[in-house]
Amino acid sequence: MIDALRAWLNRPLRDGDRRRLFAIAVAVILAGAAGFALLAKPAPPAHHADRRAPTPTRELPTPGPPATAALQAPSEEGKPPAALEASRSEVDAAKRAARRFLAGYLPYTYGRRSPDRIAAATAALVRQLDNERPRVPARERGRRARVVLVQADAAGPVRAEATALVSDGARRYTVPLKLARQRSGWKVTDVES
Repeated sequence: MIDALRAWLNRPLRDGDRRRLFAIAVAVILAGAAGFALLAKPAPPAHHADRRAPTPTRELPTPGPPATAALQAPSEEGKPPAALEASRSEVDAAKRAARRFLAGYLPYTYGRRSPDRIAAATAALVRQLDNERPRVPARERGRRARVVLVQADAAGPVRAEATALVSDGARRYTVPLKLARQRSGWKVTDVES
């Protein structure tokens, strides 16, 4: 029985068979399209029998900016208040600190420098880098990474975020940095690797 069915399915198609198969294929496509159209159609809104007037709500006063707003980097959404906006010289100083940091950090990540010699880093970050030493394969230690671009993503008078584009000859990658303004100038407080 199975051999007979297999022989019937493997026989050459006749002209009449082609027309029937075409009609079946069109019917399947139309049925599938109709099914998808019904799935995409939103459900009708539910009608509630309760027709009471809505109860008035009391408007709550909008809170003012938090006291820690000066410590956070401003977002890119809209223009920040003047008190949170960094001047062009502050942004440039933060970017220079990021470049000084990267001049020592990049050789450190390739296993050629101690974290003690990284400039423009906070003492807490240097301790963290000393505890979390990178494991660099020997074939990558010879690469010379260079900073292609430093972009200030967000900057305020006391906090800033920057992203550095780095190339080591084999690949390009980004290094996100967080900076804080201290008495001695801008320092990198955190680096994502």
